Amino acid sequence: MSMGKGMSYFQSKLTLKKEFPFKIFSYSSLALKQPLHIHEYTQIAYVLKGVCNHQLRGKSLNVSRGDMFIITPGVEHSLSAIEEHEFEVVLIDFLPYLVREQLKPFSDTLQPLLQNADELPELSSLPQPWLHIAKSKQLLVEQLLQDIQDEFEHREAGYEYAICTSLVKLLIIMDREYRRARRKQRVQSTSTSQHPIEEVKRYIHDNYSQDIPLEQGAFLANMAPAYFSTVFKKETGQNFVDYVNEVRIERAMELIQRNMHTITQIGFQVGFHHLSHFIRTFKKRTGITPTEYKKTFGKTP
Repeated sequence: MSMGKGMSYFQSKLTLKKEFPFKIFSYSSLALKQPLHIHEYTQIAYVLKGVCNHQLRGKSLNVSRGDMFIITPGVEHSLSAIEEHEFEVVLIDFLPYLVREQLKPFSDTLQPLLQNADELPELSSLPQPWLHIAKSKQLLVEQLLQDIQDEFEHREAGYEYAICTSLVKLLIIMDREYRRARRKQRVQSTSTSQHPIEEVKRYIHDNYSQDIPLEQGAFLANMAPAYFSTVFKKETGQNFVDYVNEVRIERAMELIQRNMHTITQIGFQVGFHHLSHFIRTFKKRTGITPTEYKKTFGKTP
């Protein structure tokens, strides 16, 4: 690791073996709090369980099981634990040349994210690095990660080839998930006359309990994030974060009225990772705290 302009910079010659520049490891410490840093190599991160925070491209994302990232060389990011939340993130570090030849057919999705540090285009031209793996594919991804981990630990004859083969399979799954999302969007846009913002709103209502970063909304609408933000506010009268929070609070109000869960449980169920954030957002939306709302509108047990 070397330093430049206050930013930690991890070099492959110091962290990866020259003969096979690859490693796989995991983080699960509740004390984890990385400083922003950049790599000379490519990194894949997959959230295996729990919830943690990922700072990437200037955005702060609370991520959970099934969330996957390709961190391009030269792009700053950091991982941090969220207070009192257990998690496990699996990370793979490698130099892109290990798989570049096999991934030539994927020039519009994967290839731009597998550049060397000295070949990087402008960040704005890179594809979205964040992807949520569908539940139907999560076990497959996790089995591939386990296979790679086993090969890396035991290092039997041919382990390098076995690892590269599984890594290519892993990246192809990511590519297909990208393409599946795009196909779904095209089908929806051709089968209905609705504005793409309507599709994003439906997605929010179906997935409010998960983290939904603005970049995901932009991806669903097939718009650049800055343009999507402007269009979304014009169409809804609210910025993206406020709209997501309003959906969550509306659902929280319904759950509070049923009086079947504690305020803390409800906050987590509707997508808030901190009770204080839930209470603050609820009061901003309704004028009273969740506890006060429960006293007034909650059903008597």
